[in-house]
Amino acid sequence: MAMEKIYAVIDLKSFYAGVECALRGLDPFKTPLVVCDESRGDGTIIMAVTPYLKTLGLSNVMRKFDLPKGINYIFAKPRMELYIQKSTEFNALLLNYFAKEDWYPYSIDETFVHLTPYLSLYNKTPEQIVEFIIKEIYYHFKLYVTVGIGPNMFLSKCVLDLEAKKDPRFYARWEMKDVQEKLWNIKPLRKIWGIGPGYERRLNKLGLYSLKDVALYPRLKMKEHFGIMGEQLWDHANGIDNTDLSETYVPLNKSLTSGQVLFRDYDINEAPVLIREMTDELCMRMRKNNLKAKKVALAVLTSKPEAKMFSKSMSLLLPTGSNSELYNAFLEVLSRFDITSVRSLHLSVSGLTSDPHQQISLIEDYVAVNTREQKLWETIDDLHERFGKDKIMRANALTKSSTYLKRIRQIGGHHK
Repeated sequence: MAMEKIYAVIDLKSFYAGVECALRGLDPFKTPLVVCDESRGDGTIIMAVTPYLKTLGLSNVMRKFDLPKGINYIFAKPRMELYIQKSTEFNALLLNYFAKEDWYPYSIDETFVHLTPYLSLYNKTPEQIVEFIIKEIYYHFKLYVTVGIGPNMFLSKCVLDLEAKKDPRFYARWEMKDVQEKLWNIKPLRKIWGIGPGYERRLNKLGLYSLKDVALYPRLKMKEHFGIMGEQLWDHANGIDNTDLSETYVPLNKSLTSGQVLFRDYDINEAPVLIREMTDELCMRMRKNNLKAKKVALAVLTSKPEAKMFSKSMSLLLPTGSNSELYNAFLEVLSRFDITSVRSLHLSVSGLTSDPHQQISLIEDYVAVNTREQKLWETIDDLHERFGKDKIMRANALTKSSTYLKRIRQIGGHHK
């Protein structure tokens, strides 16, 4: 009989707030620290709160004006470069003890590890390995983690979210025999990893309100209603997850994206400035990887109260990485929208190829034009790399419509 596999998912507890407390020498379980940029006003999003504030009912999904009165909060301005650095150091520490093929960073603050090969290597139980890792992370970073242990990735994530975060040991473990007792009766379904409000509503319409209901529902009928996702839902409800960390995922269609939510309503005539800046960003990323795009897509969310989403794509005559050609393509897509305002923009290029060959055009000296532009932007890339992106930029970066200077000082929409 094959040995049951053991996986662990390690979660950096209240990560951003934990980092800020660690640097201040504060105990996150006793400190009312909030990670948010006060300069953005009362509507700014709370990025993280300490475990202490969570015990008072606060969460990360709120805005500054939602904070209860009467608490002497410590406000920490988000520092995304620092958090990324700490996440990198955390994962580098894990790689001291686990091979890369048994390690999978799921997000900036969560990492999966396949523990099975290390039980005999270290001559320890899963709990002993986890206890050691918890102590190592605190010793090196003064950060707390919680860990879910299970026979597969799905169950380890479920035990993390549903039990480990409440356990005083900072970890918990489920086995297959625990599925019916501990997993089946969790309600509502959106508490389960991978089930969002949309899937929950569709499952409820079928009379399915718990994973027990899903597990007892015919697998073929689940596939009829939800396709491949239906089979996965049924498998998960029965504690089955055949994901293998050692398998390398190769996407069928590579793409690059750039998006931003704007802090005011933009007139449609201001949108080209933003599109040009975002196109330049995408092209820079393509040049770094020697890629060209065959297709562009643009999604626009209009201003309230309608707040409608418009999305269209367009195939290109020839694959290109040219800033000007892709910019003109995005403008062509934008012209197909009957809109007057913009609140968010999302650009993407797909059908990416690294084919070095170029098809010659009979209409213009296509190769010469693109070679000149390529060399110009490669020079600009080099200057950006050496001296910073604020040292050379388009003139319209200084206009009211531009978000260029603000965006180069941010990571993921937050202050570096």
